[in-house]
Amino acid sequence: MSTDERMLEVLQKTLVKIEELNTRIGHIESDLTSIDHYQATLSQYAQEIKLVTENNNIIG
Repeated sequence: MSTDERMLEVLQKTLVKIEELNTRIGHIESDLTSIDHYQATLSQYAQEIKLVTENNNIIG
């Protein structure tokens, strides 16, 4: 195997690893977006509960 062939093989393996990492990063970004949305929703619910209890308006 020539030097060029070995270099090509290393570059191909590197590209595969980069693609795998990009996929994993994409999943992490998606998960973080979901978590952010969930936390924002919980924060909104907590704020609404706080306002209701401050106003003694349990019924709604």
